[in-house]
Amino acid sequence: MKEMPIQSNERMPVGFQTVVEHFKRNEWNFQISPDRPLIHASFRGKNGSFRCIAVVDDSDDLFQVLGFLPLVVPDHKRAIAAELCTRLSYGMKIGRFELDHEDGELRFHTCSAYASGGLTDEVVRRVLGVNLVMVDHHFPAFIKVIYGTASPAEAADHIRALISKGESSPSESESQLESSLRVKFN
Repeated sequence: MKEMPIQSNERMPVGFQTVVEHFKRNEWNFQISPDRPLIHASFRGKNGSFRCIAVVDDSDDLFQVLGFLPLVVPDHKRAIAAELCTRLSYGMKIGRFELDHEDGELRFHTCSAYASGGLTDEVVRRVLGVNLVMVDHHFPAFIKVIYGTASPAEAADHIRALISKGESSPSESESQLESSLRVKFN
């Protein structure tokens, strides 16, 4: 993806400017939505290629990141995919898996409120980093349930076992996560 030129920083929310600068500083490719403060990007993790969007709304001082899993859940598998979303999301301190029951879209949603006009690069790094790591680490569980024979309980237990063994840990410090994930924005 190529970065879209920004016509006027005057209309760009201050918090959104922070997100744009974060992407630029890291030399990540992205596109800016022409009609709202939203960034589109894609990345490669250990388990697949994913797309994400980052949204800033200064009217409610909320920074959100949505990481999309690269599959559409077939209608007959949506109930078990929803159960897996619930099992994986239970107990998470930041973020949740979401399933659109109408079209089968799967995503992971992270967000953070920030003080008015005070979205920092650190908040952007954490919210974005957690999102990308969680999508990449949990993607195999969805594959096992949707296209394999694992139950949602088995897939969730398997991911938790890997995490407890330290083989896949979304709770490590972010610097360790970034190096283990080897996130590369396309």
